[in-house]
Amino acid sequence: MTGFGLISCVKKEIKLLEKGSIKTSNHHDSSYRLKLIYEEIFGLIKKHQPQVLAIESLFFNTNAKSASAVGQAIGVVKLAAAQGKTQVFEYPPLKIKMKLVGNGRAEKSQVQSKVRQTLRLRKIPRPTHAADALAVAICHWLEKG
Repeated sequence: MTGFGLISCVKKEIKLLEKGSIKTSNHHDSSYRLKLIYEEIFGLIKKHQPQVLAIESLFFNTNAKSASAVGQAIGVVKLAAAQGKTQVFEYPPLKIKMKLVGNGRAEKSQVQSKVRQTLRLRKIPRPTHAADALAVAICHWLEKG
């Protein structure tokens, strides 16, 4: 699943535009799943025409197969951004947590709570992949603000 979150930042005002996730099935081969991710992201870029796209950089742990799939997804997201003439910024997980919570080792629940608070939402955004994507977007806003 690939999460996305779009925010609008005008001066000191930040608001949620759209959030969600791109679900792909393991029943399809990887090239088809990557095509779906590309098409969805490119469609969002065409619809909203963002100035920038912020993405979480690949965090490689122990599962090489999973890391490879995530890396490929990141590649098609970057391709969609390039096709849409949208500048890409990448942030590692530790920096995202540090910017939002002030602790690079923060728990996922702390980051999600800060996303909810920053966007003035009643509930933590769901699905969790969308909340993660919104955290990256907010991190960029705080970094470049």
